[in-house]
Amino acid sequence: MANREGKCPQCGGTLSIPEELLKFSCMYCGAVLHQEDLVVAQVKKEKNPLEDMLQRLYETGDEKTEDLIDQMLELDKYSLKANEIYTRLHFNELLLNHQDALNHFSRSEYTVYFDKYKLQSRPVLEALDRYAVASEDKGEALMHELAKELFEAVDKKLETDPSLKSRNARSMKKDQYKTILAIYMVPMVQEQKLSAGGRLADILVEEWIRKNPKQKIARASYQDLVSGFKKGKLCFITTAVCESFGKPDDCYELTSFRRFRDEQMLATPEGRALVEEYYDVAPAIVTCIDLSEERKSVYADIWREWLAPCLKDIESGRMADCGKRYGQMVRSLKQKYLS
Repeated sequence: MANREGKCPQCGGTLSIPEELLKFSCMYCGAVLHQEDLVVAQVKKEKNPLEDMLQRLYETGDEKTEDLIDQMLELDKYSLKANEIYTRLHFNELLLNHQDALNHFSRSEYTVYFDKYKLQSRPVLEALDRYAVASEDKGEALMHELAKELFEAVDKKLETDPSLKSRNARSMKKDQYKTILAIYMVPMVQEQKLSAGGRLADILVEEWIRKNPKQKIARASYQDLVSGFKKGKLCFITTAVCESFGKPDDCYELTSFRRFRDEQMLATPEGRALVEEYYDVAPAIVTCIDLSEERKSVYADIWREWLAPCLKDIESGRMADCGKRYGQMVRSLKQKYLS
């Protein structure tokens, strides 16, 4: 009775399965597998002559590269070279092709857009995962290389975009890429539940910080972000501003704004609509601001330009003016950070 050795495609655990056992469960993660699902180490296979051809096509940018990849993966979906080249061709798209993601970072749209983004990204990450599982140490090196190339591509795009004429415009655009990376790409990589996903998420964060030490990001999870929207854990704008000044949750300013919300805004259909819009986008705006290295000065500007005048309106009894000003603030910040 001979055994067939290979790795679980889900967790990377090494398995030794009797050849006559067609269906079985991974002893490490419980995944239900078939014999053909086992990832067999490539060193045990003869080199495929198509690999050199694929490498040449890729290096010369030949349009036939994708066709050859498809042929090779049809013959062997764990082909190291085919999975590597496919990943190299499409990895940057996971960030660069989703510049509109911030438009959907709201309580009502985030989960829908995220699910679509996750589905579209799956083939690239599956190819990378197959390569990482089958090649072991080479997978780690490839992930670092891909992350470095991605962030170099971001900088190149910023430098060559004719619409970004000023340094400030380029800086704001880079902040947008950083935000998409932090609240979409890194959580999405983890949410795929692939064996190399956790390490790839770490590497993306590491390489971003290595290249941009003053623009640090954290490894956020999809569940944390969704939970924040649903339970109100993500800080709202007024609270975030006051917290940046070191004020407690029951400070005079927050108490005044909450009373204005409850007694004035929620008393009219128009006011309730504005409050609903605020609850939909405010947590996302705060998340974007908190990812900026200039967060304290941004909150100071919001206070000076919007909230301080609103508070004076409340104190002077100009409730309609306060409501109008607050609505302008929400829409202005939405345009700036989520468009």
